[in-house]
Amino acid sequence: MPITTGQITIQSFRTIFRDLVHQKEMAGIKAIQNNPHDLPGRAQSYGIQYKNGSWGWGSNIWHRSEANTEVVGSEHELKAYHRHLMLRVLEHIQGRPLIQIDANLGSPGSIAEMHCRLYCDPQYPDIAYRWKQLCFPADPEEEPDAELFFVPQYLGNPPIPGKPESMLQVIRFPNHNYTICTATSYQGETKKAFLSHWILHCYKCGGTGEHAALREFTVKMADGTEKRVVMGVWGLTGSGKSTHGLYIVNEHTAPIFKDRFGIDLSDIIYDQAIKNDDVTGWFEDKVVGPERGAWTKTEGVGRHQQAIYRAGMSSHALHENTEWDKDGEVSFEGKRFQYQGRLNQNARTVLRLEDTGYFDGSVDSTAPPNAMVFISPGYTSDYAWLKINDIDFAAKVLADGRTVGHPAQSQKGVGETKYSSRYCLPFTMGVGSADHVHRLRGFMEKRQKVGTPIEVYQINTTGKIGAEYESGAIILEGEEYSLPKAIFKRKHGKKQPVGGTDPAIEETELFLIQAVRGAVEYAPHPLWGEKVLVPTHVPGITRERLAQFNPFTYRTNQEMEALLEAQVSLSKYYLNQQCPGLAREIYYAMDL
Repeated sequence: MPITTGQITIQSFRTIFRDLVHQKEMAGIKAIQNNPHDLPGRAQSYGIQYKNGSWGWGSNIWHRSEANTEVVGSEHELKAYHRHLMLRVLEHIQGRPLIQIDANLGSPGSIAEMHCRLYCDPQYPDIAYRWKQLCFPADPEEEPDAELFFVPQYLGNPPIPGKPESMLQVIRFPNHNYTICTATSYQGETKKAFLSHWILHCYKCGGTGEHAALREFTVKMADGTEKRVVMGVWGLTGSGKSTHGLYIVNEHTAPIFKDRFGIDLSDIIYDQAIKNDDVTGWFEDKVVGPERGAWTKTEGVGRHQQAIYRAGMSSHALHENTEWDKDGEVSFEGKRFQYQGRLNQNARTVLRLEDTGYFDGSVDSTAPPNAMVFISPGYTSDYAWLKINDIDFAAKVLADGRTVGHPAQSQKGVGETKYSSRYCLPFTMGVGSADHVHRLRGFMEKRQKVGTPIEVYQINTTGKIGAEYESGAIILEGEEYSLPKAIFKRKHGKKQPVGGTDPAIEETELFLIQAVRGAVEYAPHPLWGEKVLVPTHVPGITRERLAQFNPFTYRTNQEMEALLEAQVSLSKYYLNQQCPGLAREIYYAMDL
């Protein structure tokens, strides 16, 4: 009897799948290729090998499918178009085996260890191979905590109602612990599918899963004492999270700071350890990492980004959408490959943390976290750097997840203001964003009460300070919002804002290091007051350069007040959509 959509529920999908597997096995047909050892060889048959021996593959889509993803929490939320895609997946796998890969997120014994099982279309062994390299080993005989059915084929995917340009590709079932992914062979869909389940898993374990990198280092404080810094770096894809989460000061980069700023950082920062560059689990006195490797944006990476560059140029690296130079060596320059008619801006690489040269063998923090960095790029009213001096204000920055669009996220809205609550909206499911924000705020409050507060900073990396803009208005659900929009031009096929300035990677790193060692002097924000502190002296940065990083240099007080009021007003609209139930003291923390 044929399978019909009427038979399909969230629960029955896996039952039918297992019945299909059983039927094949009873007929003597191989249904599951259980953790095969020959994946590298299979994948290499359609990969490219670079001169250094590393391998790379191309995906059919070069960015995440956020707009094509839906979360279905219960049976009554399951619609006909969901069932249609689920049926097509089952029909597709009737005629072919699936690769099964088992791996753990979270190191052995971690508070948030989670067993994952990937079922992957056998035409895409590189997906299974690369994902396994990111994770910890798991016993394939044990029952998984989360499953992913990954079929990177077009299956006559149905449109999403109300979104005529979006076809359904990905369905997540948070309360049934599995995800279905189709149509895209982008490596990020595999990784992020399991991490979405892991974020929920962290919450159930008493913590919160965050879209934040983790690094550790020791600094010599301004008073001569030492401090171990455990720093989280939050940001949406393409905003600089990996850049600053994996930044290393060593014999190659220290001379840059000495030459440009007259600061010898080799005397100030040491014992550096890279932990994770993407998603981490935050608990009251510890941060844990889910992966033993990193899947990192490498487009434009140079030797000054030592950890990423070193690991990316290793023969162990596994590349995606990454070009080569005239000699056949790996190239991150972004001058050869293109996507959708534009030069590629989202080459990716699976890195071994060992190859960075700064991995101490553990992806978990060795001490409680004491520094949080939020990357919220903007063009009109943002400073280069701020210190957030109020817990509710910090929680509001996190809840907003304000950023600018990047090609790694989607081909639409590049450069435009974007809100993605907790910088994690596409991956938050099962529990609302507000619950995660409240829990993390609670950790911050407890740490403050016991005298070991977490310092919070907001940085503007991929944005601009003082860019040119034009005023406009948008209508959202019948209400008009003022919306200042940066003016863009195209240069070498890439959108760039007109005017203004932005800090170099080294300038932001210098600020962060000087800030955590207590060497930065501050003044209250002209409009937000003591809640937010503005740097007035950063050793190594001239007064003139700091003035360029101050939006009040380019705008009047009245203009800045109007811009910030527009920002706060628009942020509340998105909070209502993305983060309902947020505590009032957080919701109104930015009101002037």
